[in-house]
Amino acid sequence: MLAGWTFDILATDLNDNSLAAAKAGFTANTLCAAQARRCAESTSSPTMRSACRRRATEVAHRFERVNLNDDSKMTFLKGMDIIFCCNVLIYFDLGSKRKVMQHFYSNLLPGGYMFMGHAESLYQVDDRFHLVHFPGAIGYWKPPVGYTGGGKP
Repeated sequence: MLAGWTFDILATDLNDNSLAAAKAGFTANTLCAAQARRCAESTSSPTMRSACRRRATEVAHRFERVNLNDDSKMTFLKGMDIIFCCNVLIYFDLGSKRKVMQHFYSNLLPGGYMFMGHAESLYQVDDRFHLVHFPGAIGYWKPPVGYTGGGKP
């Protein structure tokens, strides 16, 4: 089920103290154990359970200081499937939000998703993303190239 998948987590912040606290609080073993448990519980196959546990230990993670307004840094954060940017843009003016969303749109792979905080939206910021309702959450979807509408993402 997970063959060929890789899991890379990039955590960013502008504040060095926040990054240090995140590094100190993040343990790949805890994250991997939780992933393996959920995956293993979802299947009755011993082989699949073993594969889930093995796959969960292969999560790569890194922490970087990133200013979302820094074009030179944001330009190189390409190839993302999912972006979580929660409770950050509420502090930006409209022009800065649009600039950040341009980078997020460029960095997100076609068909990828972006999630923001409950108090944030892309209303009057960027209309290229499609609003998607999930149980308990709202996200934005970047349509694949050639998407003409219709159907659900």
